[in-house]
Amino acid sequence: MNIRTTFLALITILLTALGASAQETQSRHAVPGQRYLKEYWGRSDLYLQHQAFYMLDLADKALDANPPALKIGREREMAMLMLDAVTHEPAPIDNPAVLDYLSLRMNKVLEDLDKPLKGRKSLRIYKLYNCGMLFRTRDLTIAVDLNGRDGKLIPDDIMRKIVGHVDILFYTHNHFDHCDNHVRDFCHKAGVPIYATDEIFKNDIQVNHVRKDDLYTFDVELPKGNITVNVLPGHQDAVQNNIWIVTLPNGKVVGATGDQWLSGGEDLKWLKDIHSRLPRIDVLAMDCWIHDFDEHVADFNPRLLVSQHENEIGAHGIDHREAYWMTIFKNTKVHQSQTPWLLMTWGEWFDYK
Repeated sequence: MNIRTTFLALITILLTALGASAQETQSRHAVPGQRYLKEYWGRSDLYLQHQAFYMLDLADKALDANPPALKIGREREMAMLMLDAVTHEPAPIDNPAVLDYLSLRMNKVLEDLDKPLKGRKSLRIYKLYNCGMLFRTRDLTIAVDLNGRDGKLIPDDIMRKIVGHVDILFYTHNHFDHCDNHVRDFCHKAGVPIYATDEIFKNDIQVNHVRKDDLYTFDVELPKGNITVNVLPGHQDAVQNNIWIVTLPNGKVVGATGDQWLSGGEDLKWLKDIHSRLPRIDVLAMDCWIHDFDEHVADFNPRLLVSQHENEIGAHGIDHREAYWMTIFKNTKVHQSQTPWLLMTWGEWFDYK
């Protein structure tokens, strides 16, 4: 075989590979064929998958161009509604477009975590999946309810890297859309301490189990700085639900309520004006569906409220996947609280000032 023949053969192989790659990319979005795409007839699941690729690609671009802000612009709101539409299909957890999108957004978080955070008083808030949150200062990063559904929603290789940026993890309650066995294992291997209720990983002696009858305050010494932790013994019906309020080394105070709710409102009695017994909370992460919303906001009195739990897929049916549009509607038309609130989607972050 001479040089010219070899060169032509290499070009043919390259073009074939590029063609196959292009066809593979195209096949994610549409079935090649007739003008009216008759190949979709009788294949509604495939139709929804390919439609979701288009919608999530566009939503991703729109969200990047319109990052989280206290005032939601029209383009950002429409992008959120596109996410609502995809996650309210019958089986979004089985939709490869949704899984690809989650990986894409988590990788963006990783890219940002790899960059240094400047400013002694800086506080960056990351929204991962469901109630998974990171609160990051220049010195350290704390996590709450870090969850990737045991690798089914957020791949283990990505979650392992996220855990590598975390200094301490708090879990609020023992439900599988909040706790994660794989995350626990990654934390143990990385030496990241976990604090949780008595019911969470209850036979795991490496987990720090904390559950008191009243407000309990303690300090945790970490390699990168010390934190002060206030824990409140809340509930989600019969399930223990710790409410964590943490003072970071730079003085910023952050918290998460978990799925705080008890039939009859008994917890509201001791939560009444709980802010008078706590340091002033800068940022409080609270479930979008929390009952007695205005009462909880008044009791904690945070400077900023961050909404959680929208579009949780896999654990809840369509009627219990609270949508972004619903949070926007309730916070603007129903709730009476004047506390500023922030709505983020998966894989976004916001600088609190």
